[in-house]
Amino acid sequence: MILRGASVLLTMLIVASCGGNGRAAPLSNASTTPASPSATPLIDVYDMMGAFPPATFFVIGGQDATIKAVALLNHAIKYRIPFAGKDPQVVASPPGGLSGGRVYVLDQVTEGARMRWFFTDSGIEGASQVIAGATVNGTGVGHGALAVDGSTGIVYALLRKADGIAVDGFDWFTLKPARTVFAQLRCGERLAAASNRVAVACMSEGGLVIDDSGKSTKLLAKHSFVAMAMLGDGTLMAGGADGSLARLARQATELEVVSALKEYGKGLIPDGIAVNGGCCLYYGILDPQAKDVQVRSVAGGMMLIAFPASTPPTGGFFVQAPFAYYVIDGKARHIDINQGFQEVMADFGGGVGAGAVPGAVADR
Repeated sequence: MILRGASVLLTMLIVASCGGNGRAAPLSNASTTPASPSATPLIDVYDMMGAFPPATFFVIGGQDATIKAVALLNHAIKYRIPFAGKDPQVVASPPGGLSGGRVYVLDQVTEGARMRWFFTDSGIEGASQVIAGATVNGTGVGHGALAVDGSTGIVYALLRKADGIAVDGFDWFTLKPARTVFAQLRCGERLAAASNRVAVACMSEGGLVIDDSGKSTKLLAKHSFVAMAMLGDGTLMAGGADGSLARLARQATELEVVSALKEYGKGLIPDGIAVNGGCCLYYGILDPQAKDVQVRSVAGGMMLIAFPASTPPTGGFFVQAPFAYYVIDGKARHIDINQGFQEVMADFGGGVGAGAVPGAVADR
């Protein structure tokens, strides 16, 4: 593991050896005001020597009721966003598209479920909207109940109302109601959206409710789910604990069985499917033989993040090339998906299953 206390020379050698876009990023705007005061001053969050593009890892909870925006390479907490309630949800806008450069937060206030968005760079709040009488349909892991469709600019929220579970869409900028996708659902624990497709998963039943441009479909897999994710083109993948995978292509109406992960012999971790830049998927597994987190390629290019069985991540993981991000034992971490270098970004306290959970990763 590459430690923060390594010498300057070692740090320069590591940065020089890693692939990147080779372009220096401009300095951040020092005049902006963070969402709330932080013990760490707002400093330049762009990387050293232009080796990596900037990124921000949003981590929820830990030692206080805030969402921490942790910068990729200097690991500074850029700002903190206070939240209300017990199970806030976070999603970052996908790269490009109408909603780019924003992070969305759903939390619970007295009047109802509250939706807000903040500029990713500064943490300044841009809009707020309360859905009266609704409650957050929490996931317990900080994500999975909010989704942004970059192609339409609609932000979707999985909500609990008096007559059942609903999915409502909101304008990316004003947060005014845009459409109601589903209402009076009996179950629904995870939400995904892309390319004008919206999906809700009933995890324990292996059920899916799909909205394709206004046309609804219900599907049932042969196994329960522990994870679901959607590519930028709307292709959906859901997986079970034993590694069984069910795929729904963008134009498909029936689930396709994918057996590569199950044949590999390792099960899928909870929330263990992550999208890399809208193009491809990574799968999280536990390996009793692994001494540390590892990146593997198997079965025709299927990409895996293998975690030691003794130290599983809390709340799954995210991928924003060239790193995967996760929380273990209250520590925010990342690993280079190309070369395997890994690092602790910040320690928010707590042991296994306690404290901090991952919320989202943004591309700036």
